[in-house]
Amino acid sequence: MTAPYAILHFLVDGLCAFAMFGTFSVRENWYLNVLLYNFCAFALQMPLGVVLDGWNRRQCERKYEPSFGFAAVGVMLTCLGAVTHPVILGIGNALFHLGGGVGTIHEDEAKVWKGRGLGVFVAPGALGLYLGTLLAKGEVIRMLPVLIVIGLVAVCCLGWCCYLMLSQKKMPATMAEANIEKDGLLLLLGCLVVVILRSYIGMAVGFSWKTTVLAGTIAVLAVVFGKVAGGFAAAGAGIRRTVVVSLLLATVCYMLSENMLAGILALFLFNMTMPITLYLLVQKLKGLEGFSFGLLTFGLFIGFLPTYLGMELLVDDRVLGAMGSLLSLVILWLCVKRYSKG
Repeated sequence: MTAPYAILHFLVDGLCAFAMFGTFSVRENWYLNVLLYNFCAFALQMPLGVVLDGWNRRQCERKYEPSFGFAAVGVMLTCLGAVTHPVILGIGNALFHLGGGVGTIHEDEAKVWKGRGLGVFVAPGALGLYLGTLLAKGEVIRMLPVLIVIGLVAVCCLGWCCYLMLSQKKMPATMAEANIEKDGLLLLLGCLVVVILRSYIGMAVGFSWKTTVLAGTIAVLAVVFGKVAGGFAAAGAGIRRTVVVSLLLATVCYMLSENMLAGILALFLFNMTMPITLYLLVQKLKGLEGFSFGLLTFGLFIGFLPTYLGMELLVDDRVLGAMGSLLSLVILWLCVKRYSKG
């Protein structure tokens, strides 16, 4: 089910961006609406994830995945929210991400992908956000055709998910009892800080060469493929090697990021840790997949706040990117050294 969920991720995030920067950008209270949307879309995933974890444990002997219900309702609310209010849009986004994310986590574990599926699921969202924003700002098409096309493709993807789910003899992963050990709290905090750093640097660091649509598209594709590559590299070469190599090189590339090629490589390498943080957490906190996913998206919301509040950078963009990469390396190294066999 990872493939249809990944397509839906692209569509949902694209529609959210199109609605926020198109329909809602001309309404009153734009600044407040941005905060409300981001809070609902990211921060609410943590409490909703706890609800999903409880539902998963109660339904663990059944054929279907409760996470699919979250994803389906999320898609419907996203479409509704695109023409009503940012709060509904954000709640739809949160429900879909939780449902699709937890469903992917279960399939990844059942098929022993070792995190490969996580990168495939999360990566298309960045591309959807970028293209949705471009369409909204360029006023290329009106809202109704967008909703019709997205609705049709979404229905096809949900039908695909339904078929895959019904063709299974049982749920694709065994739901363990929820358990947070004492040392699991330290790993939780480490991964959370790394996600906050990634979110903040992604929002705050700019590139002098990123002045055209082509350059922006290449930058977004670097983020997308970096997330996918991170999952595959960690599964193949080991988490520890992937963390050290990617973040050390990202540190160097950020310092040279006035050069376009170095900047693109910095984005690619820095985002390779995205699926790794999620994989580490869900492996340690068995039975708490929804909470783990929601906790890290809460980190994304925290990282968004400094830029939203207009806080000025205390250092140069290049230095900030390099510092963030190096600090992420130290934190993840400590996490991996203690909790991972990779």
